[in-house]
Amino acid sequence: MVAILSTTGGTSPFTYNLEADETNGVDNASFKIDGSNVKVNTTPLTQKDYKINVKVTDSKGKTFANHATISVAAAAE
Repeated sequence: MVAILSTTGGTSPFTYNLEADETNGVDNASFKIDGSNVKVNTTPLTQKDYKINVKVTDSKGKTFANHATISVAAAAE
């Protein structure tokens, strides 16, 4: 697992999805969302900064999108 998503405000339950974005979602394909957990997709990650864009939808259909950068460091020797 890479991260746990949480939401403040809105009406639960919440649904999270990776949303296409040409600038902030360029690395969405490297990850998947399982419930509120961001996980690595099928391809192993390499050392770099990955940009994802996450959209949350509450039970009343209200949405909010925000981006995040996930930094992957070099493997320790």
